[in-house]
Amino acid sequence: MAVNTLFKLRGFAPPADLTDPNNMTSILVNNMLREEDIARQRAPLDNEIFAELRRSAVASKNCDSANNLLFDFVSLGRYIGPRLSEYAQTTQDKVDYHTYPSGTTVIKAFIADDFIFYDGKRNIVKILDEDSFQQVRSVKITWRIQKNRQNGQAITLAAEVDRPEICPVRSAMRLVLRARRLNQPNDMPLGVYRAKKGKSIYLTGNKIAELLRKAVKSIRPETPSDDLKRYSAHSLRVWACVLLDEAGKSPDYIKKRLRWLGDSFRMYLRDTSAIQSQHVDALREASREVMDLINALPADVIALAISITDGTIDPDMNEYSDEMD
Repeated sequence: MAVNTLFKLRGFAPPADLTDPNNMTSILVNNMLREEDIARQRAPLDNEIFAELRRSAVASKNCDSANNLLFDFVSLGRYIGPRLSEYAQTTQDKVDYHTYPSGTTVIKAFIADDFIFYDGKRNIVKILDEDSFQQVRSVKITWRIQKNRQNGQAITLAAEVDRPEICPVRSAMRLVLRARRLNQPNDMPLGVYRAKKGKSIYLTGNKIAELLRKAVKSIRPETPSDDLKRYSAHSLRVWACVLLDEAGKSPDYIKKRLRWLGDSFRMYLRDTSAIQSQHVDALREASREVMDLINALPADVIALAISITDGTIDPDMNEYSDEMD
């Protein structure tokens, strides 16, 4: 309103018409409002949920199941924090496209061609098969299209050689190999799995929410239904942000690795147990110095302090009460 008033006073048309859904200012403001709402409503994943997703994937006894597909996306996603449109579709049998004003269309989700794998000497691994798992050491991921419009941005991830089960590079390879097993062309979405009766279908936001909430319910049976609803496909992006924050990474690092242009990532930060422990550790030296000063006080003053803390004051120490207050 203030900006509109300023423009009117200068004889210009007001730039912000929030009643017009096609007005660019209206679009930007409404997108920010929705993002803030999502950030407040969505709960991040955690290590226990991650482990349960792994258990469910193994229990499915089918490497092309929805459980295994989701586990691979979570293993990769905790590093790159994907948006929903980057790894899932709206419906299980239809691909989501973005249409430019020119009429050109582009698939929103990751395709096999978005991934380039390298060996330890930075040579491209051209043949991907089961034997390639031992030689691949990194993957470069390119975002053909993004919400922030930084199209063509690429990020490289290194392999977790010591933890192959949850290695993001191996997870990316499994995504590509699974899609090929299911006869998915390299220019079509990777988020495909084999459903019942052998039919291949796309991973959707609803399916992701279903599997995540099932995992939470399995490890925390008493979770209220309202809290369960806070877990969705967007929880993966929230978790990726929280993990870097817990690791003490700078805002610029978080923005760069998770592809934020502004500071909206701060809405995703949470008061986690790791942050709470770090807070105690940060003040540990100061706490030690305080205790050294306290321990240097006269014995009777310390005794009075303990009595006050315990809620029992020694009658013989009333003479110190005014000083202690």
